[in-house]
Amino acid sequence: MDTLILLALFVAILVSVVVLIGRMLVRRREQRERWEADGRPEPVPRTAEQREQDRKTAITWGCLLIAVPVALVLLYTVTR
Repeated sequence: MDTLILLALFVAILVSVVVLIGRMLVRRREQRERWEADGRPEPVPRTAEQREQDRKTAITWGCLLIAVPVALVLLYTVTR
């Protein structure tokens, strides 16, 4: 049981890192393609709503990134 929980913790952390890196790379590629398709204009400043949405998204992903491994560690500790 201990090995399974440790393995689940490792997989959760690994998947989180891969997903975050993948999302970041896809978003950068989309922005670059959009930028090149528009003839390389000056960057448009982000609106207050966009910044607020970015903040909420960062908080959500940050909480998930922290909560899942913490829950698995607590599960490991309790079952030990």
